[in-house]
Amino acid sequence: MCGIFGFSWQNRGNLSFADSKAALSQLFLLSEQRGKEAAGIAIKNKSTKQIGVLKQNITASRFIRQSSYENFLDSNLKPAFGQGGLEQGVSVIAHTRLVTNGDRDTNVNNQPVTKPGGVIVHNGIVVNVDDLWAKYPDIKRELYVDSEVLLALILHFSEQGMTLPAAVAALFNEVKGSASVALHFTKLNVMVLATNNGSLYYTKDDKGGLVFSSEQYSL
Repeated sequence: MCGIFGFSWQNRGNLSFADSKAALSQLFLLSEQRGKEAAGIAIKNKSTKQIGVLKQNITASRFIRQSSYENFLDSNLKPAFGQGGLEQGVSVIAHTRLVTNGDRDTNVNNQPVTKPGGVIVHNGIVVNVDDLWAKYPDIKRELYVDSEVLLALILHFSEQGMTLPAAVAALFNEVKGSASVALHFTKLNVMVLATNNGSLYYTKDDKGGLVFSSEQYSL
């Protein structure tokens, strides 16, 4: 199975960019055993009001040593921090991939998976993926990875007027198989975490900090 992990920092003035970068490196390395065929990350930064995404078909340990990764963090994570520490809320979702479907050499199949309106990382296997695409012809399939249908349906249900919790519940009522997910949305400053099999753990404090992972020991 794949590994998903990340964090959300809010109202933590004494937290540094260096500490956050080190935490990410540790989480990538701890999650590598869950999938060594690709790695990726998405950052939602309130100060830049955008979601940055980077992914490559290499191991997590190689991924975090790339200059492209360093440059990505400088552009997407660092702007949340000032000289005194965190100044703007920032959330990170990330993934280490064990391929089940969707060729890893076609990088759009790697995670995070993106569609207009949102970004998802997913651990698990959707066994009725073809049935879901057939049942909802209004949503457009673009990839071969099953994770796409999860993001597409949550966005679809939200566009139909459902709240995010209701949209996630509706999704899990439709899905056959296993799914633990983390999502960012283009227009909303929220991070959604959800699972239908319990393979998702988190820890949080009273200062607006939360860290999550597929593995409890990583926390």
